Amino acid sequence: MSPPDLIPLNRSEHLYWAGEGHLGPINQPYVLRLSGAVDEALVRQALRELTTAFPRLRAVIEPGPWLDRLRILPDDLAVDQLFEDAYRIEHGVDLDDLDALQTWHSHRLNEPLSLERGLPWRARFLPHPSQPGLLFVVHHIVGDGRSMIQLLCAILGRLNGQAISASPLDSPSMRAAVTPPHAWQWPAAIWRGWRQGRADARAAQGQEVITLAQRRSPRFTTSAIRYHELPCPADAMKQFARAHHSTQNTLMTALVANTFLAPHAANPQAVAALRISVDLRRYYPEGQAPTFGNYVATFTVRARHQPTLAAQIADIERQIQQHLARYERRDHALPLTLYEWLPLIGRRRYSQLIALSKARGTLPALSCHLSNLGSAEFINPKDATVRLQALWPATISTALLLGVLSLNGRQILTIIRQRDEIDDEAITTFLARLDQQFTNVQKSATPAAPTNTASAKSR
Repeated sequence: MSPPDLIPLNRSEHLYWAGEGHLGPINQPYVLRLSGAVDEALVRQALRELTTAFPRLRAVIEPGPWLDRLRILPDDLAVDQLFEDAYRIEHGVDLDDLDALQTWHSHRLNEPLSLERGLPWRARFLPHPSQPGLLFVVHHIVGDGRSMIQLLCAILGRLNGQAISASPLDSPSMRAAVTPPHAWQWPAAIWRGWRQGRADARAAQGQEVITLAQRRSPRFTTSAIRYHELPCPADAMKQFARAHHSTQNTLMTALVANTFLAPHAANPQAVAALRISVDLRRYYPEGQAPTFGNYVATFTVRARHQPTLAAQIADIERQIQQHLARYERRDHALPLTLYEWLPLIGRRRYSQLIALSKARGTLPALSCHLSNLGSAEFINPKDATVRLQALWPATISTALLLGVLSLNGRQILTIIRQRDEIDDEAITTFLARLDQQFTNVQKSATPAAPTNTASAKSR
């Protein structure tokens, strides 16, 4: 039986489609640098085969009588022609100048894709004598961050001689991951969700969420990207996390939270509100988890001043585990089900709600959205000759976005800001404070030099 060629959008994808234009182009532009001399013709071939293997890469938006849908185009001559428009070689990009590269990357972040006419992705091969680059831009309607990693793994595999396996065209629905499997479980789930929501609201009363915004804009404009290497090798980060009886993700979250809070030590109501993504695939019934698409939800950790880093880590870990337990118990069944129905108001009205929320300042107050990919080494296939030398992921966000990953022993941070609300100088100051947090951790982890008692007494 052949797969369907017309599929519905899920609630996240309806949001992206309604927000397209208001929020900006909701693209995911990833910049890769590759090791060694790479044959451009092989890159072209790999991306064409990728378009065949992943049907959502051949999707266009098709308007419906009420709800728009994705039309999967047949893999034929028309897709060949659209591919020639989507993939090109671009000269003149100085890959060795990180400031120039991040500026060029920012321009690509703000360029829209033609979702109704062309393919929902773009790629630019960037020649270099020893470490060429690849810009790979995929619209968020195609898939989430985990789906992007699947695409990168397929590309690196193909560049190393591996065939690209066909990806299934999964159902886009997230209902099975967020709703109770039995009707009799609904009342308890609704009760728990309502009670937890009330408790969260009471706990947030009087709190002041710390942000980097110097002003509030009534509308979304353009975003900018900043690259940064953290002053802590990946191996050292592992050791620090182990010493604090923590995961690297929780330790990173605690350090980012303390960076926001540090300038506000005199304010007991200061809170760093950090949004964290959760992959819903793990919550599907056994054997039903989808592979490729958009299956992500979020929760918010609210970090307050703590006497020590260990206390901050413990409090953040407690909150993370509480939120994950809520998804496990399906405590968000009612609000997430209501979100499933929200697209029924139509794209135009949905777009108006997004624009009004921004204009009235009613979007949730957040310090940042923190996304930690962890080690990106796994993207390289075993015994690879063409490897990732660097990777800078990015996407549009309604709040300051921090993307963290480790690669080749380095910890890389990509920051995306709304330019009309946060100036570049504020990012520079924030990064200096974040670096200081890492310096403090390294100092605390370094044992003090032994004191020579005899010498000390003679002074």
